[in-house]
Amino acid sequence: MPKDRQQASQPLRFVKEGDADLETQLLLEKRERAKLDTDYKTKERLTLQEQLRLNAILKQENFNALVKDRNSFNRLSEDAVNFYKKLREKNETEKKSLEQSLELETRSFDQKKQALEQTTPNSTVKPHITGETAKRTQIPAKVSKPKSNSKNGLKGIVRKKKTEPSKSTKEKSFRD
Repeated sequence: MPKDRQQASQPLRFVKEGDADLETQLLLEKRERAKLDTDYKTKERLTLQEQLRLNAILKQENFNALVKDRNSFNRLSEDAVNFYKKLREKNETEKKSLEQSLELETRSFDQKKQALEQTTPNSTVKPHITGETAKRTQIPAKVSKPKSNSKNGLKGIVRKKKTEPSKSTKEKSFRD
């Protein structure tokens, strides 16, 4: 019998030698066995397949919890996701408003240009060029590449020049 069952049923008593009441001890023992037998019989046992399935589910849940814990630093909270979503929407609205304002400006520019062309269709007046605009429109002189100091320059792979073998190596090669 487990110790916790003994303690729950009765406190332990020490019996002196010769004072033992065997009949009451046997009776108590039978009662305890009957309780254990009824507990064992009433308890529904799981089949091996059910036990394995429950064990696999438990292991999978533990693994998922471990993976979630490991990857938690990579995930964004809902607040962070909402914040970035709002930023993205704000940028998109700003971009749209900028495009609309640019489109309005170009339309007004085109309208002014057409109105100006209609008022002076035959005039051959050239626009007056100021000094600043002339400087901006000047064409630069011919641009040349600076030449390198070496005559041939290094191009591609540089190979070491072969030197003629010394006399001693020539003599050895002829003897062999």
